[in-house]
Amino acid sequence: WKEVAETVKNYSDETIERWNKEIDTYLVFAGLFSAILTAFNVQSYQLLQPAPPDSTLIALQHISAQLGSFSSRPPFINSTQPVFQIADTPPEPAPRYAIWLNILWFSSLILSLASSSVSIMVKQWLNEYSSGVSSETTRENARIRQYRLNNLIKWRVSAIVMTIPLLLQFALAFFLSGLVILLYSLNRSVMAVSAGLV
Repeated sequence: WKEVAETVKNYSDETIERWNKEIDTYLVFAGLFSAILTAFNVQSYQLLQPAPPDSTLIALQHISAQLGSFSSRPPFINSTQPVFQIADTPPEPAPRYAIWLNILWFSSLILSLASSSVSIMVKQWLNEYSSGVSSETTRENARIRQYRLNNLIKWRVSAIVMTIPLLLQFALAFFLSGLVILLYSLNRSVMAVSAGLV
Protein backbone atom coordinates (compact mmCIF):
# COMPACT_ATOMS: atom_id res chain seq x y z
CA TRP A 1 0.00 0.00 0.00
CA LYS A 2 2.84 2.33 0.66
CA GLU A 3 3.93 2.24 -3.00
CA VAL A 4 0.37 2.84 -4.26
CA ALA A 5 -0.13 5.64 -1.74
CA GLU A 6 3.13 7.24 -2.87
CA THR A 7 2.06 7.08 -6.53
CA VAL A 8 -1.36 8.62 -5.80
CA LYS A 9 0.25 11.31 -3.64
CA ASN A 10 2.85 12.24 -6.27
CA TYR A 11 0.31 12.33 -9.10
CA SER A 12 -2.26 14.38 -7.21
CA ASP A 13 0.31 16.77 -5.74
CA GLU A 14 1.89 17.41 -9.14
CA THR A 15 -1.51 17.96 -10.77
CA ILE A 16 -2.71 20.35 -8.07
CA GLU A 17 0.59 22.25 -8.08
CA ARG A 18 0.54 22.58 -11.89
CA TRP A 19 -3.06 23.83 -11.88
CA ASN A 20 -2.32 26.29 -9.08
CA LYS A 21 0.66 27.73 -10.97
CA GLU A 22 -1.36 28.02 -14.18
CA ILE A 23 -4.22 29.73 -12.40
CA ASP A 24 -1.86 32.14 -10.66
CA THR A 25 -0.51 33.17 -14.04
CA TYR A 26 -4.03 33.59 -15.44
CA LEU A 27 -5.06 35.70 -12.45
CA VAL A 28 -2.09 38.04 -12.88
CA PHE A 29 -2.81 38.45 -16.59
CA ALA A 30 -6.55 38.92 -16.02
CA GLY A 31 -5.92 41.52 -13.32
CA LEU A 32 -3.52 43.57 -15.42
CA PHE A 33 -5.66 43.21 -18.52
CA SER A 34 -8.83 44.26 -16.65
CA ALA A 35 -7.06 47.33 -15.31
CA ILE A 36 -5.96 48.34 -18.81
CA LEU A 37 -9.43 47.64 -20.21
CA THR A 38 -11.06 49.74 -17.53
CA ALA A 39 -8.91 52.72 -18.50
CA PHE A 40 -10.01 52.36 -22.12
CA ASN A 41 -13.67 51.79 -21.17
CA VAL A 42 -13.77 54.92 -19.02
CA GLN A 43 -12.89 56.94 -22.09
CA SER A 44 -14.92 54.99 -24.65
CA TYR A 45 -18.31 54.98 -22.92
CA GLN A 46 -18.34 58.76 -23.17
CA LEU A 47 -18.60 58.37 -26.94
CA LEU A 48 -22.08 56.90 -26.39
CA GLN A 49 -23.35 59.98 -24.57
CA PRO A 50 -24.63 62.86 -26.66
CA ALA A 51 -22.59 66.02 -26.45
CA PRO A 52 -24.44 68.61 -24.36
CA PRO A 53 -25.31 71.76 -26.27
CA ASP A 54 -22.98 74.62 -25.51
CA SER A 55 -25.33 77.22 -24.05
CA THR A 56 -22.67 79.93 -24.20
CA LEU A 57 -22.21 79.37 -27.93
CA ILE A 58 -25.98 79.43 -28.48
CA ALA A 59 -26.33 82.67 -26.51
CA LEU A 60 -23.45 84.31 -28.42
CA GLN A 61 -25.01 83.30 -31.74
CA HIS A 62 -28.31 84.81 -30.66
CA ILE A 63 -26.64 88.03 -29.50
CA SER A 64 -24.79 88.26 -32.79
CA ALA A 65 -28.00 87.75 -34.75
CA GLN A 66 -29.76 90.32 -32.60
CA LEU A 67 -27.01 92.89 -33.11
CA GLY A 68 -27.17 92.27 -36.85
CA SER A 69 -30.90 92.89 -36.94
CA PHE A 70 -30.92 96.31 -35.30
CA SER A 71 -32.44 99.11 -37.26
CA SER A 72 -31.86 102.56 -36.04
CA ARG A 73 -34.23 105.39 -36.78
CA PRO A 74 -33.70 108.23 -34.44
CA PRO A 75 -34.89 108.36 -31.70
CA PHE A 76 -35.63 104.56 -31.71
CA ILE A 77 -33.46 101.48 -32.06
CA ASN A 78 -35.47 98.37 -32.97
CA SER A 79 -34.50 94.74 -33.12
CA THR A 80 -36.44 92.33 -35.26
CA GLN A 81 -35.06 89.23 -33.49
CA PRO A 82 -37.41 87.37 -31.10
CA VAL A 83 -36.64 86.93 -27.42
CA PHE A 84 -33.82 84.45 -26.70
CA GLN A 85 -34.96 80.91 -25.94
CA ILE A 86 -32.87 77.78 -25.89
CA ALA A 87 -34.28 75.41 -28.45
CA ASP A 88 -34.77 71.77 -27.54
CA THR A 89 -32.92 69.97 -30.27
CA PRO A 90 -32.74 66.20 -30.05
CA PRO A 91 -29.24 64.92 -29.34
CA GLU A 92 -27.38 63.26 -32.16
CA PRO A 93 -27.21 59.47 -31.87
CA ALA A 94 -23.90 57.87 -31.00
CA PRO A 95 -21.73 57.02 -33.99
CA ARG A 96 -21.88 53.42 -35.16
CA TYR A 97 -18.16 52.87 -34.49
CA ALA A 98 -18.62 54.02 -30.86
CA ILE A 99 -21.40 51.49 -30.35
CA TRP A 100 -19.31 48.61 -31.72
CA LEU A 101 -16.23 49.78 -29.86
CA ASN A 102 -18.08 49.76 -26.54
CA ILE A 103 -19.76 46.41 -27.26
CA LEU A 104 -16.36 44.81 -27.88
CA TRP A 105 -14.50 46.48 -25.02
CA PHE A 106 -17.17 45.92 -22.38
CA SER A 107 -17.57 42.30 -23.54
CA SER A 108 -13.82 41.95 -23.21
CA LEU A 109 -13.91 43.31 -19.66
CA ILE A 110 -16.76 40.95 -18.75
CA LEU A 111 -14.84 37.94 -20.11
CA SER A 112 -11.69 38.97 -18.28
CA LEU A 113 -13.55 39.35 -14.99
CA ALA A 114 -15.35 36.04 -15.59
CA SER A 115 -12.01 34.30 -16.04
CA SER A 116 -10.85 35.78 -12.73
CA SER A 117 -13.99 34.62 -11.00
CA VAL A 118 -13.66 31.08 -12.38
CA SER A 119 -9.96 31.05 -11.43
CA ILE A 120 -10.72 32.01 -7.84
CA MET A 121 -13.43 29.36 -7.63
CA VAL A 122 -11.08 26.64 -8.94
CA LYS A 123 -8.32 27.73 -6.56
CA GLN A 124 -10.77 27.31 -3.68
CA TRP A 125 -11.60 23.80 -4.90
CA LEU A 126 -7.90 22.96 -5.12
CA ASN A 127 -7.29 24.27 -1.61
CA GLU A 128 -10.16 22.13 -0.33
CA TYR A 129 -8.72 19.17 -2.18
CA SER A 130 -5.42 19.52 -0.33
CA SER A 131 -6.82 20.28 3.11
CA GLY A 132 -7.08 17.60 5.75
CA VAL A 133 -4.72 15.15 4.06
CA SER A 134 -1.38 14.60 5.67
CA SER A 135 1.80 14.01 3.72
CA GLU A 136 2.08 10.49 5.07
CA THR A 137 1.66 7.67 2.59
CA THR A 138 -0.81 5.54 4.51
CA ARG A 139 -3.64 3.47 3.13
CA GLU A 140 -6.24 5.91 4.52
CA ASN A 141 -4.53 8.94 2.93
CA ALA A 142 -4.30 7.10 -0.40
CA ARG A 143 -8.06 6.42 -0.28
CA ILE A 144 -8.87 10.04 0.56
CA ARG A 145 -6.60 11.34 -2.19
CA GLN A 146 -8.02 8.93 -4.76
CA TYR A 147 -11.59 9.77 -3.74
CA ARG A 148 -10.92 13.48 -4.11
CA LEU A 149 -9.06 12.97 -7.37
CA ASN A 150 -12.00 10.98 -8.75
CA ASN A 151 -14.32 13.83 -7.81
CA LEU A 152 -12.09 16.38 -9.53
CA ILE A 153 -12.35 14.26 -12.66
CA LYS A 154 -16.12 13.83 -12.18
CA TRP A 155 -16.57 17.61 -11.76
CA ARG A 156 -14.43 18.17 -14.87
CA VAL A 157 -12.06 20.52 -13.09
CA SER A 158 -9.40 20.03 -15.76
CA ALA A 159 -11.88 21.20 -18.43
CA ILE A 160 -12.79 24.21 -16.29
CA VAL A 161 -9.11 25.07 -15.88
CA MET A 162 -8.70 24.86 -19.67
CA THR A 163 -11.60 27.31 -20.23
CA ILE A 164 -9.84 30.07 -18.29
CA PRO A 165 -7.24 30.81 -21.00
CA LEU A 166 -9.98 30.56 -23.64
CA LEU A 167 -11.94 33.29 -21.87
CA LEU A 168 -8.81 35.43 -21.74
CA GLN A 169 -8.05 34.79 -25.42
CA PHE A 170 -11.56 35.86 -26.42
CA ALA A 171 -11.26 38.93 -24.19
CA LEU A 172 -7.98 39.86 -25.87
CA ALA A 173 -9.46 39.30 -29.35
CA PHE A 174 -12.44 41.53 -28.53
CA PHE A 175 -10.16 44.24 -27.17
CA LEU A 176 -7.90 44.19 -30.22
CA SER A 177 -10.92 44.24 -32.55
CA GLY A 178 -12.25 47.29 -30.73
CA LEU A 179 -8.84 48.92 -30.97
CA VAL A 180 -8.82 48.42 -34.74
CA ILE A 181 -12.32 49.97 -34.95
CA LEU A 182 -11.17 52.97 -32.91
CA LEU A 183 -8.11 53.45 -35.08
CA TYR A 184 -10.25 53.13 -38.22
CA SER A 185 -12.32 56.08 -37.02
CA LEU A 186 -9.21 58.15 -36.25
CA ASN A 187 -6.63 57.35 -38.92
CA ARG A 188 -6.79 54.61 -41.54
CA SER A 189 -3.02 54.39 -42.04
CA VAL A 190 -2.43 53.71 -38.36
CA MET A 191 -5.33 51.26 -38.42
CA ALA A 192 -3.86 49.37 -41.38
CA VAL A 193 -0.50 48.93 -39.66
CA SER A 194 -2.13 47.95 -36.36
CA ALA A 195 -4.52 45.52 -38.03
CA GLY A 196 -1.56 43.92 -39.78
CA LEU A 197 0.12 43.37 -36.42
CA VAL A 198 -3.05 42.02 -34.85
